[in-house]
Amino acid sequence: MTNKKDFLSSLAEELEGEKKGVSNDDFDIYQAANKKGDELRSYKNLDYDFEQAKKTAPKAAPQPTKTVASEPVKRTAPTPTPAPAARKATLRDGKEPDSFQQEKLQKIEKKPFKLDPKLLVAGIIALLLTGAAIWYFVFAPKIPMPNFVGQTINDVGAWAKQNNIPTSNIIVNTEFSTEFDKDVIITQDKTAGSKIKDTTPLTFVASKGANPDDPIDFPDLMNMNYTEVKDWIETNKLSKTKINTQYNTIVEKDKVINFELKTGTESSFTRGSTLTINISKGAAPAGTVAVENFVGKTIAELEQWATSKKIVVEKTEAYSDTVEAGKIISQGIKVGESLEEGGKLPVVVSKGKAVKIPNFVGYTKEMLEVWAATPENKVTIIKKERYNAAAAGNVIEQSIKAGSAVDSGSVLELTISLYMPQLETNSRAWYGKDYLELVKWVDDANGKGANMAAGAWDGEEASDEYPTPGQIISYRCLDVNGNQLPHGANGCARPLPIDAKIAMKISNGPKTPKATPTPTPEIPASGTLAKEDLVDVNTMTAFCNKYGMVCTFNYTGTGNISVKSGTVNVPEGTTLAKGTELTITY
Repeated sequence: MTNKKDFLSSLAEELEGEKKGVSNDDFDIYQAANKKGDELRSYKNLDYDFEQAKKTAPKAAPQPTKTVASEPVKRTAPTPTPAPAARKATLRDGKEPDSFQQEKLQKIEKKPFKLDPKLLVAGIIALLLTGAAIWYFVFAPKIPMPNFVGQTINDVGAWAKQNNIPTSNIIVNTEFSTEFDKDVIITQDKTAGSKIKDTTPLTFVASKGANPDDPIDFPDLMNMNYTEVKDWIETNKLSKTKINTQYNTIVEKDKVINFELKTGTESSFTRGSTLTINISKGAAPAGTVAVENFVGKTIAELEQWATSKKIVVEKTEAYSDTVEAGKIISQGIKVGESLEEGGKLPVVVSKGKAVKIPNFVGYTKEMLEVWAATPENKVTIIKKERYNAAAAGNVIEQSIKAGSAVDSGSVLELTISLYMPQLETNSRAWYGKDYLELVKWVDDANGKGANMAAGAWDGEEASDEYPTPGQIISYRCLDVNGNQLPHGANGCARPLPIDAKIAMKISNGPKTPKATPTPTPEIPASGTLAKEDLVDVNTMTAFCNKYGMVCTFNYTGTGNISVKSGTVNVPEGTTLAKGTELTITY
């Protein structure tokens, strides 16, 4: 007969069993769906008549069923303890149900996830649109490329600056062209109308103009008129060929008067040759010209006016402290007076401020530096040094006469004193040195105005102190007349006068010849011990000396020779290195 229990009885019995140590962890666990929809229960396999409980349990009001899915409860097995007496399993969880009829026991299985194809396509399209937007707004070229062919390099630079394109990204190559003028773009590497980025490298080819070295046929200029000459110049792009027009009573108007070819010849004429062609304007019209005021104006302005009025300018130059260089100080004909065409207008043109040269003789180094630092004293100073009785550093000569006025930038040469020559800093400075060293010192001093002489005028002698031939044994200093100078033991105490002479006595070798040393025979790097080396002490000693061995002889009284190296016997025929230590027992 099946035992039937209500839920409370079973729960009380289970609690009592746990107090006594009964374990219920070996039962299957299920998830429960409570009809009230507010709890999850854990059930174990019990000896319980659920069908009978359904019949006898009071009927509860119908409730909506709520299924709660969860993972199976994971429980950690407790530490094993001695098992109490076995009993039937009971049902228990954290909160009791209202009744068994309110609970439904079921297993929950997760359904496999299925991706909707429409959602997948929509996601891919969204990603593509996002990538396209990023590429367009971040990476896509946006700057339209203009057509610069026929425009100038400056136009490219202005466009690049406007579009924040760094000049380092722009390369401009150049080539000669007769079609395009200088600095005009011939080609570009990016197609006009295409889009570029501000980091895109750009390459242009610009014209250097027509090649000045191209040969050009030289025409018969003397039989050409103004229009023909001008067309010839423009057609061949002759950059250095100029036309001057002038009045002429002999040559017909618009005809060539003459020409001047300054570079090359007619047969070697090129586009870059310098040519000036003078063309007649015909006879000058008769008339007079009213003289204008040109004081303070540039000579270029006057000459332009004089050419247009057929006036000849007579120019002289003068220094001025008030009128800028190149401008007119005064004019020889008053303003408003009349001058016939072809007449002369004398003017004085300013050379700017003059640099006034003082008397520099006696200037010290510091005084000269102050003068040169003054802004109006703009001259180029060149210094040279010379021995002189004046203090060292003082100016003793100048190339421009004192009181002169010179142009800015003129070269001024100043001679600076080195004071007097000084041969020595101690009384034995030159003893034992090669006499040619002293001769060279004199030569160097003469290059700076010392005008001295030196030689071995006191002769030669043997010396053990200075045994090398040519060494100075003694020297003396003399004046220009050959008299020994009064100061110092040898008359060479500093300073020496200009024109001094230095007499030397030099060694021709040692007094006592040096003995020729007996050459020491070279010791071989090794030696081989032969039978004849072991005859007696003398032969063994000779072997040790010949090969540089370190030999120790011990007498034992036996009269026999035995050669040892440390504790190892060295037999006959052994090759020993130089310096080997040997002990000879005999």
